[in-house]
Amino acid sequence: MPVVYRVTKNVFMAFCAVLRRGGMFSLFLLVVLRLSEAGWSQTKDDPPSKHSPATEVTYESGLRRATNEFGIWTGYSPFSFVLKGTSKDRQLFLLNFQYARTLVVTRPLTLKYTAEAVPIALEFQPAQRYLVAGKPLNNPAGTIYGAGSSPIGLQVNFGPKRIQPFVNGSLGFLYFDRQVPILESSQFNYTITIGFGTQIFWRPGRSFTVGWKYHHLSNNYQGHLNPGMDSGVFYFGISGFRVKGK
Repeated sequence: MPVVYRVTKNVFMAFCAVLRRGGMFSLFLLVVLRLSEAGWSQTKDDPPSKHSPATEVTYESGLRRATNEFGIWTGYSPFSFVLKGTSKDRQLFLLNFQYARTLVVTRPLTLKYTAEAVPIALEFQPAQRYLVAGKPLNNPAGTIYGAGSSPIGLQVNFGPKRIQPFVNGSLGFLYFDRQVPILESSQFNYTITIGFGTQIFWRPGRSFTVGWKYHHLSNNYQGHLNPGMDSGVFYFGISGFRVKGK
């Protein structure tokens, strides 16, 4: 039990640190909350009638408040770039299972909570040589396997139609079978993502998603080195959903 407590405490403190450092995700969260607050106020001030346009929101997309959505998506980043991280020439492949629950449905937007399991994360890297504190560090080439989760996420869909653009973001972690992105860093890394895309409701209870997301990976200085890695992940997925009570 003490081990579980320590692990839980460390994860919680690390997430707090990531939140403090993740300025972009904090800004995204603030914008989402303000938009949802405005939409929720509009809904309360102007309750939809039986034949109002708000009813069409649930008719065309199929999403209603308390809808549970289950999906799968896969994505690939052909290269890494320097933004917050400094690791170059990396490729990233991800396979994610996603759960989403619709929290708010209004005329202009739909707000969803999302949580993801990541059974497969593959980082492809070349052989590289670094100079650390005046000493050479040879980082071997290879394909490194990882897995993890993104339990904290939000997505905002815009419009009531069958084709809905969206923005989303998430916080999570990945654990690899080798230190990533270089030796003397860490096998355990935190992740922050912010992205956009389009969700297409092509048939009742089914949707197709295509998008792009900025994916940042960092051990938050829990390892000896923390170069971090920034990737641009192109992804697509499918999902199915049903309305609670049906």
